[in-house]
Amino acid sequence: MGAWGPHSFDNDTAADLLDRLKNLDQPFEQAEAVCESFEAVFEALAGDLDADLASTAVAGAEVIAACLGQPKDGAEAPFDLEASFKFYDDSVGMALAALDRVTTGGSELAEQWDETEDAGTWRASVADLAARLKAAAKVHDLATDFEPDAPEADPEQALRSDVDQVYADMMVEIERLADGAAGNAQVEVLRHLVRKLHLIHSDINNTRYFIADSLDALTARIEGLEGQRS
Repeated sequence: MGAWGPHSFDNDTAADLLDRLKNLDQPFEQAEAVCESFEAVFEALAGDLDADLASTAVAGAEVIAACLGQPKDGAEAPFDLEASFKFYDDSVGMALAALDRVTTGGSELAEQWDETEDAGTWRASVADLAARLKAAAKVHDLATDFEPDAPEADPEQALRSDVDQVYADMMVEIERLADGAAGNAQVEVLRHLVRKLHLIHSDINNTRYFIADSLDALTARIEGLEGQRS
């Protein structure tokens, strides 16, 4: 069973990030890896932020705060990256934007914590981290505003929406035409058959989409486990 705690480094995913940073030789590479953790959060579609991505971003934000002189409870900074994060002058803004997404709707991590008795402790810890980041930005004259690019829409999801809309429009038109010929037995039979066809089509599509989504989730989980082992 993995580590699970309310503070930035109290989980295995955060430990994985720290291990990754230790294995990078150059400070600029370490700084880029931290910023990449925020970009992964920004790339997630609205309402679909994975808990591991969120935990990694929180840990990355903690690294920045510590390296810029604002560690939690006076702890020693895990890396000497002050110059790097001052060079990447949008790093604090990126961290704050990522924390905002981590704690709002659609974040799996926030949903998981909100189901526990320690939800308040976790949210207070993230709020404290955000405050320390802002304090660090003020000391080092770094920007705190950052507007991430909107994530690209999932093409398959867009296609689903288009197909669903076409069927909805088709059913409205068929019902309108059938209502205009109310009482005609042949029209009522056709209306009934079209309704059945629409239901069958919906059932088939929903089943296919469910299987595809389940396979995608399983594949992502397997890849995550393989990454941890390597």
